[in-house]
Amino acid sequence: MNRYTAGIILLLLCMSSIAQTKYLNRELQLENDNDAYTLDFTRDQYYSNGVAIRYRQLLDSSSRKSSTTKVIRSFDLNHRIYTPKRLFWTEVEEMDRPYAGQATLAVSNEYYYRHDTYLKLKVEAGWMGPALYTGEIQYQWHKLWNMTLPEGWEYQINNAPLFNAYGTYTTSLAKDDIIEFLAESNLAIGTSFTHVRQELMIRIGSFKPIRSSTHYNSVLGIENKGPANHEFYFFFSPGFEYVFYNATIEGNPFGREAIYTEIREPWVFQMRSGLMMSWTKFDLALLYYRRTKETTESTYHKYVGIRLNQRF
Repeated sequence: MNRYTAGIILLLLCMSSIAQTKYLNRELQLENDNDAYTLDFTRDQYYSNGVAIRYRQLLDSSSRKSSTTKVIRSFDLNHRIYTPKRLFWTEVEEMDRPYAGQATLAVSNEYYYRHDTYLKLKVEAGWMGPALYTGEIQYQWHKLWNMTLPEGWEYQINNAPLFNAYGTYTTSLAKDDIIEFLAESNLAIGTSFTHVRQELMIRIGSFKPIRSSTHYNSVLGIENKGPANHEFYFFFSPGFEYVFYNATIEGNPFGREAIYTEIREPWVFQMRSGLMMSWTKFDLALLYYRRTKETTESTYHKYVGIRLNQRF
């Protein structure tokens, strides 16, 4: 785990020592995805790193419809890095996907319904391309930690603004005390990503309903959340994704044509699994992703996500 992530974890743990309150309506969330967390240090490829910092708040319920238990609004700052399979490749003939860097700001609303259903609507705007100096940042970071230095950022996707909209809908299909089956549908439309994905999720262990579970970040607004409401469970979520467009592979639809692009693979199979833990004011999620190849020349990819929530 790098120094930046370790520092954020320490900060959140310190915040958790603040005196207990009965009703928590705000949350700070940090999420970091990286294939180095798989402990296979020979890999640094494809979706190489992603960082998201979110501020989340429970909205006023005075005008809420009776079918909705609560609404949470989030504001995000995101940064993502994409690279080919081998960072030491220097010629486009060797590469299996382009380098790309993205930075975005996003806002979303999450709706939690009484009958175990969930809806998230999100929009983001930002930039992709050399103007972000992502290549220089990754180079210096790898140099600091004596890691393989990236050599092909001169072939990255060119500068252009990006605009994306996302939707997620989840419903519980069946459950008992220790196991639950859910269906999750995802849609992305935009200049950067356009795809649809359908997953079947299985939760096993000590979990709460969608409207009060850490899996969908819905613990805000839960009164008297004590040990009886803590969570500890595993989940598995296989799914298929159809990709209509991916600018990190095919190039931006606006601006200059990229020096190097690849052909996207339209069908992608994803296996998502993890361990979810929730306490009174703090959540920890450890997530594992395995995805089949995203370009016709690439191979499968795996990475780990760490998500931390601190309520206050």
